[in-house]
Amino acid sequence: MVEFVKSALPFLSLVIAMLAVVVGPIVSMRISKNQNANNLRIANKQIIAPIRQSWVNELRVLLAEITGKCSHYWASGYEDRTDAEYQYITESINKLNLYINSKEESHLKLLVHVTEMHNALLSGGSIESDAGFWNSHKLTIEQSQFVLKKEWERVKNEI
Repeated sequence: MVEFVKSALPFLSLVIAMLAVVVGPIVSMRISKNQNANNLRIANKQIIAPIRQSWVNELRVLLAEITGKCSHYWASGYEDRTDAEYQYITESINKLNLYINSKEESHLKLLVHVTEMHNALLSGGSIESDAGFWNSHKLTIEQSQFVLKKEWERVKNEI
């Protein structure tokens, strides 16, 4: 038996060396590939997170302007309203259309509430339209808070 081990030792050494030459680079290549993928993911997060945060901040300001201007326009009375105010509201709502993601249900719901609020501005000053305006205004703010919170969570999870 000792003779067999002595005669097989050079062959076993050759097999072990061959495994080291073949398996070593394969393992190293897989580790390197995983590290590169992780580095790319981290780099993308470092680039995308600040851009997304900026978008969330701009969306917050835009929504505050829309709800604020609409409530001021509604409460100011017909004789105190100006075309410039209404034009600003309309432009801001059109800008909001470009800011939202048309594939996100919560974003579309926000746009529906903003549109209802905007339509109420056009409806006149009856008791029903007053209640409709303030209800859509409240729903717009609530949906805005929901969307902004969700997007903030997305930013936090990307960091």
